[in-house]
Amino acid sequence: MTVLSGDYEDNIGLATDFYELTMASAYFHSGMKDVVGEFEMYVRKLPNNRNYLVICGLEQIVSFLMNFKFTSTQIDFLKSNKLFKNEEKFLEYLAGLRFTGDLWAVPEGTILFPNEPFLRIEAPIIQAQLFETYILSMVNYQTLIASKASRIVNSAGDKTVVEFGFRRAHSPPAALFASRASYIAGCKSTSNTLASFRYGIPTAGTMAHSYVMSFEDEIDAFKKFVVVYPDSFLLIDTYDSIDAIKNIIKHGVKCNGVRIDSGDLFYLCRKIRKILDKSGYGHTKIMVSGDLNEYTINKLMKEKVPIDYFGVGTELVTSRDDPALNGVYKLVAIKKYSPHDKEKYEIIYKMKKSVAKITFPGPKQIFRIMKNGKYYKDILALQHENISPAIPLLKQYIKDGVVTINLPTMPEIRKYHEYQMSILPVKFKRLEPVLKIFPVYLSKELKNAIESFK
Repeated sequence: MTVLSGDYEDNIGLATDFYELTMASAYFHSGMKDVVGEFEMYVRKLPNNRNYLVICGLEQIVSFLMNFKFTSTQIDFLKSNKLFKNEEKFLEYLAGLRFTGDLWAVPEGTILFPNEPFLRIEAPIIQAQLFETYILSMVNYQTLIASKASRIVNSAGDKTVVEFGFRRAHSPPAALFASRASYIAGCKSTSNTLASFRYGIPTAGTMAHSYVMSFEDEIDAFKKFVVVYPDSFLLIDTYDSIDAIKNIIKHGVKCNGVRIDSGDLFYLCRKIRKILDKSGYGHTKIMVSGDLNEYTINKLMKEKVPIDYFGVGTELVTSRDDPALNGVYKLVAIKKYSPHDKEKYEIIYKMKKSVAKITFPGPKQIFRIMKNGKYYKDILALQHENISPAIPLLKQYIKDGVVTINLPTMPEIRKYHEYQMSILPVKFKRLEPVLKIFPVYLSKELKNAIESFK
């Protein structure tokens, strides 16, 4: 399973904030290396104007956990830091560290709401602590982009959305994961060739203005291109979109579609569609691009502008209107095993009580209740509870360091998310924030656990 990217493939042990390592050292010297910590990741509130989240990034987390290690070069690097200069025993421990714990998570593509755990790590506390940074970075970003893409695709209705964001992403690795998240959330294809290679996402692309400008005449550029790619889309707004479409028809240039990247899309698409249909080019599709987002697409769709494809880049891969997801990874319990009997342990729930940053204690499960084939409400309960009739959302993917479930393929994840959207009540799909967020209730046992801390 090769799903990490770039430098992380060789240095995943060091893909963490430095204070995770100093805490790990403190745990080690405090005799806590065998204490098991249970950490959950979730968000306290939704991003602006969002009514739901699309959880994404699980495959990368499984790969990270199963490949986690510190190489000898990395251990030497840590030795060079003054804080670890005399830490031979601790660094020896790190050199042999592998993931031996459990991972519970919701399937990728699942729709969740505030305070519902995306995943839970149960492992010796040093391991669980060291994983925090990577898990948050990977899952926060992919979930942010998948959630944005889901809104964009939903706004486009039955029209096709293509992800064009590589050159606008914050880095090539970010672009890779943005393409993955966008495809899961419903984009049909990507301009990112590496993402296609890595994840099997269909590719899409037309041409750039530079190609058109490199020829003496625009029509020559089009003629030469369709000889090589007869089913291509031609970019017609380099000079004048209306003149370009008239010249295409005049010279009998056959193409599958045209792309407009600028100008008044409401006017141009209607005018060009009319010209195409009157000239026997009814089969020719229209694609638009250029700083599109769910709001501009929604307006175009409401006005019934004749558009077949939306190419979305910058707004999607940066989630420009709210570019960060504040997921957190919090300790909810610790287990202390008996030194004489490894089957016996004491579990101690943990709860953070600071104002505005309260956490709920104990390992938890999300139970989803349906009504008339749609989401009705969720109940957040302690892991050992059994609430029926309801669907438990968190599944165990790794047990004692061994993968227990075969991960789904990209098309399977995409289809699962499509189903999730089909059973989400319509009001939560709207672009405007709902007055009352989706109901997530606490079970009686969880409420009692919270009360015990007061």
